[in-house]
Amino acid sequence: MNLKILYCFTVLFFSLSLPAETTFYGKLGITAENENNNVTSESDLVSNSSRIGFKGDLNAGSNLSLIYQLEYEVDPVDGKADESKGRTLKQRNTFVGIKGSLGTLFLGTHDTAFKESQEKIDLFNDLASDIKNILEGENRLSELVGFTTPVFGKNFSATFNLIKENDGLGDSSSFSLKYKTSNIYAALALDSEVQGYNSYRVLLQIPFNKAQLGLMFQTSKEVNTGNKEEGYVMSLSRKVTNNGIFKLQLAESDIKLDSGKQTTFGYDRELSKKAKIIIFYTDLSSSKVEKEKNITGVGFELKF
Repeated sequence: MNLKILYCFTVLFFSLSLPAETTFYGKLGITAENENNNVTSESDLVSNSSRIGFKGDLNAGSNLSLIYQLEYEVDPVDGKADESKGRTLKQRNTFVGIKGSLGTLFLGTHDTAFKESQEKIDLFNDLASDIKNILEGENRLSELVGFTTPVFGKNFSATFNLIKENDGLGDSSSFSLKYKTSNIYAALALDSEVQGYNSYRVLLQIPFNKAQLGLMFQTSKEVNTGNKEEGYVMSLSRKVTNNGIFKLQLAESDIKLDSGKQTTFGYDRELSKKAKIIIFYTDLSSSKVEKEKNITGVGFELKF
């Protein structure tokens, strides 16, 4: 039997036989894109971090819950989500933990607290214009132990990660402190020796003239060389029709690219609460011409 067909039947079987506490979920995002790198122009269909997953919790008594999640990236375009290893599935946030009144403890593979601090400031997350093109710190790491506090002081929460990268658990760490209300978000995040960098970022998202304005400032220092660079992201989104959202994002940094600059604008047309049409254009420039490119994309995103 074809492996892809067998895989689909397996997913269907388990989704139909899951306990009541478990949720099957996913996202399918595909865009038709044209990339121009000043030398060649190429058009392709691209999967934008399409994924499936299972998550849930089980009552453990004493006001405690066991939590779990298994999430994997899939590629409906070419069937190889993990191209480097030729695999159909690529692991995303997959963990087990325990949740109670004192907070949540989790172990496994997970986005770092530093990465998660971006919240919705990166308006083009998962697309070709993701801020990971220009900033360090967008890491999802295995062998991670995390703890998230309950909300304190009405609007504050904190997350701390211990990560094994070389010698042992805790040789790298990640931390974030968040402040969140119904319309204001602020955060401070730190990485210590994560993927070879010490970094910090300050983030703010506020209402601005009927729009949402997001700001991020980041400093990253390479552990081995001591080289230190800065970067920023500014994003703006505004609803222009009942179902349409215009988005603009500017990012500039020398952290990953010399004189790196990324300018992106786009439009989302909501078809329902879980489906939308995506249109975007992004331009990535650098002092190194071979790194420059621009991409135009249009496609769909469906969540379930």
